[in-house]
Amino acid sequence: MKRDLIITFASEFIILISGLLVYKFAANLIGKDTFSQYALARRTIAFVLPFLSLGLTVGIPRYIAFAGLNKNYKHPDRYFLAGILTLYTNVFFFILLFNLLKFHFAFLFFGKSEYYNLIYPISLMIAGLTLHSSCYSYYRGKLLMIRANTLQIINSGVIPVLVFINQTDVIHILLLTGLLWIATSTLALISIFKNLAWDKIISLFPPIKELLMYGIQRVPGDFGMAALISLPSIVTAHLSGVKEAGYVAFSTTILNMTGSVFAPIGLVLLPKASQLIATRDLKKLKKYILKIASFTLMLTLTGLILFQIFANEIIRIYLGKPFNDELAIIARIIMLGCLSYTFYVSMRSILDAYYFKAVNTLNILISFSIFLIATFFVYMLGGNHILIVSSFVMALYSLGTLTLFDVGKLLRMK
Repeated sequence: MKRDLIITFASEFIILISGLLVYKFAANLIGKDTFSQYALARRTIAFVLPFLSLGLTVGIPRYIAFAGLNKNYKHPDRYFLAGILTLYTNVFFFILLFNLLKFHFAFLFFGKSEYYNLIYPISLMIAGLTLHSSCYSYYRGKLLMIRANTLQIINSGVIPVLVFINQTDVIHILLLTGLLWIATSTLALISIFKNLAWDKIISLFPPIKELLMYGIQRVPGDFGMAALISLPSIVTAHLSGVKEAGYVAFSTTILNMTGSVFAPIGLVLLPKASQLIATRDLKKLKKYILKIASFTLMLTLTGLILFQIFANEIIRIYLGKPFNDELAIIARIIMLGCLSYTFYVSMRSILDAYYFKAVNTLNILISFSIFLIATFFVYMLGGNHILIVSSFVMALYSLGTLTLFDVGKLLRMK
């Protein structure tokens, strides 16, 4: 497990650097509000993907890992094929609807229907990310972390930076990103297909049913988490305008990048924890939990203090062009929630591995409800986007507290 964690941390670090470069390049795009358009397009994708995945990006690796050690489960390859068949069917119908109602979706996500020309590029990116997620889930379930991380580096690290070469139009950048994601992920899928045990794959209905029973109850949580991260910028687009919404989207992306530092823990720990649970080795599982929680909180607190002190300088150096102080203010407020968010990120896979019941989903929905209630009062009382992002931080700390409670219950089990 240590080797897999090191490899995955290295991969996610490369992707983190790539994410920083991407927004630096986006800040230098030519045209009115292009930085904000790019930031909102990426946030829109992050918002809809959890709904489209049906919880299968967690379910596929979990069941593949279980099936490899427990004879009571179907062959691992049956879960993979069942998963991708369900994923692609769902995504196909969404993309069709997304483009048929492009003016309505443009108004929903960007505050104005005139941004309808962003819908088709976003559709290609969604298709590419779905292909990527299915292949990545297969590699995770098999604990083939070198292959998983190679694919992750190419699609999440190299391509998003590469597309900015000699490009200044946001539409072309998004289109090229989606097409390259589709191409690389298709090659990975073909490679996986060549190694599947086709002779052991019979009816796919039983594994589809198992995956959906596990995954669908997690969809509200996945969608709620995506909504919690994305709605502050979407609400701001309607309340204050695209420019301010771009600032909020950028700041929540920085928060996500902070979470991605700890994402490798969950990426490796979900299949590993599933194996430990299958063999009832709870002692080792609890040991992992305590070490990971301590490491997460100490590192996040250090980073948070540094960011609060040097936020203006970091943003100025990072984006490479002058932005007003409002961006730094928004970023400082949102980053206050990183302590709770990173704890949730590092612990969520353990809870998903141990409980068939969607514990994380309940916690997310409670936190999301708190955000919605607070946002409703801000909107009705004529508040601004600063109060919106403050409500967002409050909801994050609710999520962290609930996660801590459930992890504590797990630690007390014998």
